[in-house]
Amino acid sequence: MRRWFSLFTLLVPVAGCAGTSSSSSKPADPIAAGQKLYVNKCAKCHKLHDPAKYSDADWNIWMGRMSRKAKLKPEQEQLLSNYIDEKLRCKEPAKR
Repeated sequence: MRRWFSLFTLLVPVAGCAGTSSSSSKPADPIAAGQKLYVNKCAKCHKLHDPAKYSDADWNIWMGRMSRKAKLKPEQEQLLSNYIDEKLRCKEPAKR
């Protein structure tokens, strides 16, 4: 009986996710989706590096390499890149 209850509690939340939305639809919160990718895809294989310590050129090279290695779809790569740019790659204001 306990085994069935455990299985039931795992399947009920999954059933709620099986809606009619298409995989090409945009996430409600793209920043949260990018953060989830960052944690689940990047940290899965290595420690999380500080993107602010890389030049734009170097970071773009690494993003391309790691995106291919993580088998990210183009829309996932864009979500991840937007999250990193907005939340982790603090840019200094342009000097006048």
